[in-house]
Amino acid sequence: MTLASTRIARALGEEDAPAPAEEVEAIARGRIEHARVDLLLDHPYFAAALLAIPMRGTSEPSIPQALVTDGRRIVYRYDLVAALERPKIRLLMMHALSHVLLEHPQRGQHREWTLWTTACDIAVELLFAQLGIERSIDRGRLKRFDGLSAEGIYAVLQREGERSIPSGPPPEDGLLAPEAQEGQQQTSEREAFERAMAGAEPPTPMQFEGVQRDFRDAAAERSASLVGDSPGSGNAEIDAAAKAQFRWNHLLARFMREPLDRDWSYMRPNRKHLWRGLYLPGPVEIEGGCFVLAIATSGSMSDRQLSLVLGEIDAIRRSCAGELTVLQFDATIHAKAEYSRTGDEDGGVGSTRVMRMFGRGGTDLRLPFTWAEKERRDGRRISALIVCTDGMGPLPEKAPDGIPVLFLLTRRHWKPSFGEHLVLDEFATG
Repeated sequence: MTLASTRIARALGEEDAPAPAEEVEAIARGRIEHARVDLLLDHPYFAAALLAIPMRGTSEPSIPQALVTDGRRIVYRYDLVAALERPKIRLLMMHALSHVLLEHPQRGQHREWTLWTTACDIAVELLFAQLGIERSIDRGRLKRFDGLSAEGIYAVLQREGERSIPSGPPPEDGLLAPEAQEGQQQTSEREAFERAMAGAEPPTPMQFEGVQRDFRDAAAERSASLVGDSPGSGNAEIDAAAKAQFRWNHLLARFMREPLDRDWSYMRPNRKHLWRGLYLPGPVEIEGGCFVLAIATSGSMSDRQLSLVLGEIDAIRRSCAGELTVLQFDATIHAKAEYSRTGDEDGGVGSTRVMRMFGRGGTDLRLPFTWAEKERRDGRRISALIVCTDGMGPLPEKAPDGIPVLFLLTRRHWKPSFGEHLVLDEFATG
């Protein structure tokens, strides 16, 4: 029995004639795929996200809405999606993708969740108005929020109470509440979400930053090309999301990618210009490069911080098929581990996930620079040198020629006189 015939049966009072679960699932999957194709053709600024963000279906009733996102992945419920028409599904998918691209779940961690999700929905509607996308709330009801980000809208709603919330149909897409705010119902929802997403890997921080950057650039071009009644009110939300993305792992990815050679290819078209009908070549990284991570083992950086740094660096260098050398040093170099383009294990030190640490004495920060210079004299190419330290110890008088240098510093540190610096405790490390 099809969904249409089920509706007819219910209209005649035959409530005991539901569609088989397999048929409902097939209908939902088909409508999701049709909506994806529609977005790729009609709203290409979502194209990168559609290809990168995992999307899975579920039959579990613990998922209360048609689409739910945790900020990196999207789950849709078969029966609720199957009961919707194609234009509605397309709009909900754009809403959910916008929540992901604007990092709404991450930005609202400590706020009252129901009010925050309302503020995020209003922010998305403002952005849609700017992009010329059909929307579910009348434009006149949103004018008082023009120019505000989700944080600003939340402050207005919090200050003025429910009377300031625009009326409209209840949202059919939602944000998964952070674990710190979960009640029993939300815990069941998260468990159902994780079951649906079993085995689906979200994009790495570096990949996700690229998806967000493509969206911001394409959305800016799109809104600039339109003439309408929106005074650029969606820009505040895009700007707020960009500031929220200013985290150490994104900056680390940017630092490591910068020295790599790039080529251009029509096999990977430039997504920024597709919506204008321009088919231009996109950047393709040339495989290779050798990154050196030097860890000062004096104890100034916690094991958790080192684990996070190693995980991020390894994910980044794998994405560009690079090699990784890890040096452990204090007053001398105690250990050196070499990881190939595909290998993640060193017999003496361990893996980039579980690494044995050596040393813990006083620190001579000149050692990794001396080692790198010798390697280069022997003909080895070094793409970048990253030093994890508190900066307390003797340094070379000047930066090495031709090697980008990044210091990953603890909160209590001495600032080196050269190179780029990231203070880990100033950024989200969780």
